[in-house]
Amino acid sequence: MDKEVICLSCPNGCHITVQETPDNNYQFQGAKCERGEVYAYEEITDPRRVVTAVVQTNSEEMPYIPVKTDKAIPKRYIKTLLTELYRKKINLPAKCGQIIIQNFMDTGVNVVITRTFPLDFLR
Repeated sequence: MDKEVICLSCPNGCHITVQETPDNNYQFQGAKCERGEVYAYEEITDPRRVVTAVVQTNSEEMPYIPVKTDKAIPKRYIKTLLTELYRKKINLPAKCGQIIIQNFMDTGVNVVITRTFPLDFLR
């Protein structure tokens, strides 16, 4: 199996070719730094992403508030997470960093609010 991965771990954006060997190991070509091989290995074996979204609130002034995962979550959970987030409704006020979902599906990943509302300096 040959697969090309574009590394996102640094600004180089290396195009890394990953080849699985007969003994179930991997060979990497094209990485300009060590982080590239680590990224490519993780992308092949257990791809993860940080998820950003918005969640509905109880406020007409701020009907949606931005949220994100506090670290990358396995891609296989993203659809389930988004479904849960889009069904959720947050009561304001809310503070940046406030956890709205803790340890989603035992992944160790939390979902946090990324904006404080209302902003104190606007009042």
